[in-house]
Amino acid sequence: MINSEWFSIRALTLPATAIALLASFVIVWLVLRVQFPKIWSGVYGDAIFTFILVWKFSVIITDFQSVIAQPLTLLYFNGGTVGVLLGTVAILLQLWWKRQQLPFDTTGVVASSWAIMLTQSIYQWFVVLLNDNPLHSEVITLVVLSVLTIFILWKVTATNIALLMYTAGYLIVAVLQPYGFWQPAVGVSFLLLLLGLGIQRLGGKE
Repeated sequence: MINSEWFSIRALTLPATAIALLASFVIVWLVLRVQFPKIWSGVYGDAIFTFILVWKFSVIITDFQSVIAQPLTLLYFNGGTVGVLLGTVAILLQLWWKRQQLPFDTTGVVASSWAIMLTQSIYQWFVVLLNDNPLHSEVITLVVLSVLTIFILWKVTATNIALLMYTAGYLIVAVLQPYGFWQPAVGVSFLLLLLGLGIQRLGGKE
């Protein structure tokens, strides 16, 4: 989806995609808090905190000269597409580093799968609602991801199949969006699929 709207929060101006991302984080955290043991909302919260830090401060990598010239750039800008991808990779590395400390039993694997799918779906829903894109791509995104997410969470018990189904459905939606495959969300979706499949290899047993 193309970001067409910007929102001002006091002196800070954020694109609609950033608002959508932050809103999706909050909602998914609440879902995990209610649906699963407390530890998994905590793990998710830690991962999101890591993502935001890396995404925000990756501007040092993407625009080092501007940061040196104007240090306040760190407050108002982020690493953009590169920052999103680096933040996602940072989450993968963080969970891999902490893999021995986390009880990735069946509940943990399911909670992780829910987090991966819901974060992407809710983010896309907010992007559609907050921006102005071609109507057909917005309708298809809302309908396909809504139906797919509800069906998977309700009916598909095998988490590896659920993740593969979701990613395949997401790619179909992406093709019909303005940027097609050439959008950061597609790369993030593949990285999250690898994360989900990797988590399943770590656990899945009571």
